[in-house]
Amino acid sequence: MDSEKIPVIDFSSYCRISGDSSETRLRLVDEVHQALTTIGFIYLKNHGIASDHIEKMFKVSRKFFSLSNDIKMKYAADVAQRENDHGFVQTEGERVDTSIPHGDLKESFNYVNSDKQKTMPDEELPEFREILLDFYKQCTELSLKILDIMGQGLYMDDPGLFLKTHTGMDGGDNDTTLRTLYYPSIPENLAIKEGQQRCGIHTDYGSLTLLFQDTTGGLEVMNRSGEWVSATPIENTVLVNIGDLMQRWTSDTLKSTKHRVLMPKTKETKSKERQSLVFFVFPDRETVVKCTDNSDKYPPIKSMDYLKQLLAATY
Repeated sequence: MDSEKIPVIDFSSYCRISGDSSETRLRLVDEVHQALTTIGFIYLKNHGIASDHIEKMFKVSRKFFSLSNDIKMKYAADVAQRENDHGFVQTEGERVDTSIPHGDLKESFNYVNSDKQKTMPDEELPEFREILLDFYKQCTELSLKILDIMGQGLYMDDPGLFLKTHTGMDGGDNDTTLRTLYYPSIPENLAIKEGQQRCGIHTDYGSLTLLFQDTTGGLEVMNRSGEWVSATPIENTVLVNIGDLMQRWTSDTLKSTKHRVLMPKTKETKSKERQSLVFFVFPDRETVVKCTDNSDKYPPIKSMDYLKQLLAATY
């Protein structure tokens, strides 16, 4: 496996915590581990989420983002509370690269599992909630399978640790977030601020991330040599990457990698809108994250406290 490129891995050999030691399953564990300890990203094919479910989520998201800004702001995230970022975030409302003083040119709607109100645009889009919750459930199931494979690859004292610490993803006290993103087209007369991007250079915060892209492209990933590699959309795959908390948890064994979405350069690419669906996986809020190798490389920290610190800087 070339550690400078993002590998495509077939996930069809996965079978749920069966103790299967078959050659195909062991190969899958090794391939995932190799990729996530080097470039930190993988494309998964045969991942089990049907393409029509993904397309439904894209379509209802397009409907939401086509609503007027006044309507979307009815569902705005209350980021001032720093508890989570459930709800709508308008263009330039988020700044993932904190070294740049300008917000990103994108909109988002975040569904956060731990938010007690779970405000949704039920009045304007009655189908939005059902489609989103169904997609969230499917992403949860896939994420748990990936966490299982990751735990096996690390040869920890308790290979089921990651499964045990993410049980709240399907309804408990957990900050896992499904984000639907919209990158508007860039008018020729728009004054782009210095350093501004569609999404600035950043790493993700949590355990792992699932990313479903449309065909527009624009995402780049920094490889181990410090070079930017295009994460070109590949049909029927999901892009998976490690977050900062998982890198800390594994004493830097699994890699959280910088990535960005560039500002389009040509008239043709500027005229294109872009969409993506992102599933940010976090441990349960009360989980104390401490190094799995029993070292003291990083001090223990609660998952919820770690997220609050990062949200404060982002917004």
